[in-house]
Amino acid sequence: MVPVTIYQKKSSMYFSITSSSNNRLKISRSLHSRSYIMKHRAFLMEGSRFIADYLRNSEPKWIILSEEATPASRTVANDASEAGIDVLEIPPKIFSEISDTAHSQGIIAVCTLPEIRANELKPEGTFLLLDRISDPGNIGTIIRSAAAFGCSNVIMGEGCCCPFLPKVSRGSAGANAKVSLLYDIDLPSFMMRHSDKCTFIGAEASGGSIEQIRSSTGSIGIVIGSEAHGISEEVRDRLDGTVSIPIKEGVESLNAAVSASILLYIAKNQ
Repeated sequence: MVPVTIYQKKSSMYFSITSSSNNRLKISRSLHSRSYIMKHRAFLMEGSRFIADYLRNSEPKWIILSEEATPASRTVANDASEAGIDVLEIPPKIFSEISDTAHSQGIIAVCTLPEIRANELKPEGTFLLLDRISDPGNIGTIIRSAAAFGCSNVIMGEGCCCPFLPKVSRGSAGANAKVSLLYDIDLPSFMMRHSDKCTFIGAEASGGSIEQIRSSTGSIGIVIGSEAHGISEEVRDRLDGTVSIPIKEGVESLNAAVSASILLYIAKNQ
């Protein structure tokens, strides 16, 4: 028998769990893997501020709370409980098996994976296309910048890192639950389908003037390639132009996240 104590906490339930064999905890631990994120259609979000923000518009599947959670985290857990969301309170050792943060605040939300279909997407305004960017930190920062600068969509090609890994959630400050994300997309095919309505501009060190972005009208897709390989040939063949961000001579080129952030800022203020 798995030890579980159920007790009322205002209008919902807190579950005091002392065994790591609990099924919901097993699922939670598995959500560090892309395959299990897809299997369970769920992802982890950690941190009281990010979860409080998520609760304003969405409802997680459940909340995991450490017995050593901070007061701020307990407040968020109480708010979730009052909204009818189950809170699983567990010992710190079991919590650390799920947490991805070195100095955790003691709260994790298991969130439902957003469902967006490529054939339902209507690219408009400024949006991003990411080509084979595999670093979770870069992906997280790009998504955070996309939210900050009003980017309508982030479209991630095949070979990109999963946008719902815990490191991406942390790097994006929870914005991966806000921004419209498409992943595992065949970018050349997508660009071909929308070529009559969108202009596609790639970021490359040998590219032209960023005035192409400032002077563009209509929808514009900014394409960012991986730092190791740049934009793939198949995607480059579908570009309408390329731009380069001017930097001081002798300085190493900007990483993908910084480049995307600067170009989104320029597009927003054109």
